[in-house]
Amino acid sequence: MPAHDSAALLRFTRDLLDVRSVRALFERTREEVERVAGYRTIWFAVIDDLDSSVMRLVDVAGAARDTIFEQVTTVPRAGDQMIEEMIETREPVVVVDARTDPRTNKTIVEALGNRTVINVPLQVLDKAFGSLGVGTFGDEGCRAPTETELAGLVGIASVVSLCVSRLMLEERGRRAERERRDLDRRLARMQRLDTAGTLAGAVAHDFNNLLTVVLAATSLARGARSVPEAGPELDAIDDVVRRGQALTRQLLAMSRAQALALSDVDIAAHLHDVVPLLRRVIPPRIAIDLIAPERELYVEGDRTQLDQVVMNLCLNARDAMPERGRLVIECEVVLVNGAFRETHPWAKPGRYVLLTVSDTGRGIAKEHLDRIFDPFFTTKGEQGGTGLGLTVAHGIVQQHGGMLHCYSEPGLGTTFKVYLPLLARPARAVGAKLVGAVRGGNERLLVADDDATLRGLVRRVLERAGYEVAVVPDGAEVLRILAREDFDLLLLDVVMPGATCAETLAGVRALRPDLRVVLASGYTADANLSALLRDQSIPLLQKPYDPDALLRALRAELDR
Repeated sequence: MPAHDSAALLRFTRDLLDVRSVRALFERTREEVERVAGYRTIWFAVIDDLDSSVMRLVDVAGAARDTIFEQVTTVPRAGDQMIEEMIETREPVVVVDARTDPRTNKTIVEALGNRTVINVPLQVLDKAFGSLGVGTFGDEGCRAPTETELAGLVGIASVVSLCVSRLMLEERGRRAERERRDLDRRLARMQRLDTAGTLAGAVAHDFNNLLTVVLAATSLARGARSVPEAGPELDAIDDVVRRGQALTRQLLAMSRAQALALSDVDIAAHLHDVVPLLRRVIPPRIAIDLIAPERELYVEGDRTQLDQVVMNLCLNARDAMPERGRLVIECEVVLVNGAFRETHPWAKPGRYVLLTVSDTGRGIAKEHLDRIFDPFFTTKGEQGGTGLGLTVAHGIVQQHGGMLHCYSEPGLGTTFKVYLPLLARPARAVGAKLVGAVRGGNERLLVADDDATLRGLVRRVLERAGYEVAVVPDGAEVLRILAREDFDLLLLDVVMPGATCAETLAGVRALRPDLRVVLASGYTADANLSALLRDQSIPLLQKPYDPDALLRALRAELDR
């Protein structure tokens, strides 16, 4: 650009300092191009981020704008000599007559009515990332730029390149800030869930001890009672205990501390079994569609717990469609990779069985989406539910090493996506197990539990079955008594004060490497417990248990 126009270029540069969007940049550039070179039609084109083999049209101004956008949104770089020349030389390319110049795409020229075409590269340092295009169309005829006009366009493109670079950096900063806020929200939600889960697990531990005492006491009372009329009262107590068991299972699922009965589950086949059960609780006004492949899709999971996830999500969908609607259940294999995680920062990479539950209901308001997995949060009103269903489902999925995510649009419906790690190894065949009669014995047993009432009751049950029993309140006492006495089996509560379960077991193995061990717990919070159960083949007796379950578990381990 001639020296006498340097002041105008400086004004243009200063104007762009206040620009905060590509649209505003484009409008100001259009004005400057028309002032400097007289061309009324301009466009921005950039190399596509996702497919670098094409140039993507960003914006157009001028009489031909609608026609251009209708006919062309991307232009392949390969074979387009004009684009290749501009990118390779990083110099402006001038086509005086697009109809006759061999470098133009004649199909596009005929569709758009191009006459003169000028592409000036937009570049950062020595790399072109797009072009500032100007030209004439149709009745405007052909008009080549003068040397001064072309120099002016190059100056404009240089300033625009710097502005685009600034806008890109600002957008990346805004995107990073949005992602940070999103991660902060997710972290806060996880902290709420972890806090509630820790509290729920602790409550469940104590509650399970109480239920075990009640269950065992009623069983002993049945054997000792002399008044037949007490039967109904004992039945009522048993019923309350069973309901208490269901509640503690929910609390433990919420805290992700429930021991899982893992097996190889073919999700596709399992869903075919679950849907008939759903039809009993989903009213006929709601259609149910199951889309599942014929091939096997295995995950390692607890069938009962996975059923609870599906049931909770489907009942949630039912409540969102009080009039009528459609419930769609799908499963497929998906790969979560780096590209997916760029837009879904919560995702963990890997291969998953994706279970999707979608409804056409009223949807969830945006301000509620961050809270739907919170304990006791519900949008159904005071009589609509406890607000634990989704919390429990979230805890179960996380305990299986999976992910649970929700998408919703008010008035359009809701989709829950459950990602469960795909099991690559073949499934194991598991046959039915027969349960024999309860048997006692005369072996020496050591019982460790921090609940004094439960210790006393377990001792009475075992002594009535013929065993010789010693009881201790914690892991330290376990090690002290084992240092001086022999036992045939240790019944060890998982959660006790002092040493952890893993630490106690390590001490036991050092003192008595051949001692048989059965763990008992209603709250499997010890992070090493799953590894202990798997690697050392230690059986777990789940609380609350009745005397029969206790005697069977101990006898099975003694006879193993």
